[in-house]
Amino acid sequence: MATVAIDLHGGDFGPSLLIPACFQFFREQPSHQGILVGDLKQFRSVVQHCPSNIDWLDKPALGDAAKRPARLLKRQANSSIESCFELVKQGQADVLVSAEHTGVLLVLTTKYGQVHPFLKRPALVSAIPTVKEPCLMLDLGASYTAKTAQLLAFSAIGTSLASAIKQKPSLALLNVGVEAFKGPIELQRAAEQLANWKDIDFKGYVEACDIYSGDYDIVICDGFSGNHVIKSAEGSMALSSQLLSDRLNQNYLNKFLGLWFKKQMKAALKPLDPANYNGAVVAGSDLAVVKSHGNARSKAFNSALVKALALCQQQSVVAIQQKLDQVANDQKGVITG
Repeated sequence: MATVAIDLHGGDFGPSLLIPACFQFFREQPSHQGILVGDLKQFRSVVQHCPSNIDWLDKPALGDAAKRPARLLKRQANSSIESCFELVKQGQADVLVSAEHTGVLLVLTTKYGQVHPFLKRPALVSAIPTVKEPCLMLDLGASYTAKTAQLLAFSAIGTSLASAIKQKPSLALLNVGVEAFKGPIELQRAAEQLANWKDIDFKGYVEACDIYSGDYDIVICDGFSGNHVIKSAEGSMALSSQLLSDRLNQNYLNKFLGLWFKKQMKAALKPLDPANYNGAVVAGSDLAVVKSHGNARSKAFNSALVKALALCQQQSVVAIQQKLDQVANDQKGVITG
């Protein structure tokens, strides 16, 4: 049985959307426990209707997400999100899920958890859709740059997570080209080291346009690049959908043909639904933390909860720490960047 602490604040839609999603999830998962943390006066009327495997903790919302995370947390130390971290730290919950913005989660992960010394800060990891199986990608925005040691640490995290579902996963480094001489020196040094790893199928470099081919189980990059990749992909999908919709609505013939075409396209694009991939793991510390997208609706938030349970059931936090220990020990005296 796993206990999940859920921050009801921080997302765009708040408790009114998250509470029904949590009720449905824990009704379908009777062997697991949920602790919903938030301002009870906003939703006291629904408490009596909740499943028996849900508890409540009355805590206020954090406040203005536009302020700097450290300053905001200092002014309001008793918030719902900080209380979730306290529950996990004290062993009252196994994992937490929050739609709070990334900066707050990184500050609190560092405050309440022990970030592995081989990492400068935690990394954001999530699955992205491809034409085959989903691909794990990191970092997705926790760090703006990454030297060789960090790239190897990211690779250790990705390898640990991917190895839970596939033996000897394939891994590639995101670069501006596939030639060995391209990219920053830190990236080239990381590639030299990864070529010697026995538990991965190292594929060298991959360009952003080829990530979605399905030929890679793990793609490693700095957080600045990773965040741009996924947001550019989201923007491209939105642009394509809008252009297609505009064309199908140009005249009556197009509208008629569009009735059939839209149905086929909807079925074809169903595997690309972002709601199926919501939930990024804040990896690299001894705490299990899952970040939901701020604009996640019920289906997407359910995906984040599913990911939180998998994180516990696969004992991913322990496995990641062990892999980081191994890589840090192997690389002593080797890394120069």
